[in-house]
Amino acid sequence: MNQRPRHVQRQQGVQQQQVGYPRVIGYVAGEEEVEGYAPGVGYVAGAPYEVPMPQGRPIVGRRHHVGPPHPAIRSAPWRPMLAPGSPPLGEGHVPMPLNPESFGGAWGSTGLTTVNTSNGLITFSARPQKPFKTSRLLITKGGTANGLSTSQLVGQNYVGTDLQQGEVGQIALEALGAPSSFDTWVSFKQAEPGVWIRVQAQLLSVAGFTSTTDYVQYNITAIGHYLH
Repeated sequence: MNQRPRHVQRQQGVQQQQVGYPRVIGYVAGEEEVEGYAPGVGYVAGAPYEVPMPQGRPIVGRRHHVGPPHPAIRSAPWRPMLAPGSPPLGEGHVPMPLNPESFGGAWGSTGLTTVNTSNGLITFSARPQKPFKTSRLLITKGGTANGLSTSQLVGQNYVGTDLQQGEVGQIALEALGAPSSFDTWVSFKQAEPGVWIRVQAQLLSVAGFTSTTDYVQYNITAIGHYLH
């Protein structure tokens, strides 16, 4: 059989793509694996263009059975795969709680026994299981009316043993982490898996706790980039 020049094949392939012929890459639906020539078309196994295969047109060449074609790997757009069950490295933006190591994160008057009554330090900490880079602190509080109105949280931030401030000293944690604060994003050092992220905190003053039942309790959350 005389084979058409390659440029003729390419031109014909473009025309056939436009009219919607099925793609043939060495395989005809309902047939065995095909490797050979189609009359008027040329070599079809691995052809990079559309090849018409109307009913009744014979395939001239060698037929051999190699089993069904391998199924295509499909996944959702948000779940790319390098191989089945092997996604590429991804990044999330997630919250992580910094849990109080003592007193449940609460300070209060001397009449209470389950809170920090001496205005001592309370450490809030977390140890991520995957690389985590803090970009925002959120600090909220609850307690009695008098405790809420008179308390202000201050302290220092650490990733491992590295101070995450420009200078040693107490910073206004409550103002930095207030949910209503504007432009208070931070860029802490990335914490590797197992490295502690800590906030060492205390109240600016407990002089406002005039009642024996006054107290305030804080919750600290870090928002950051999480590799997974």
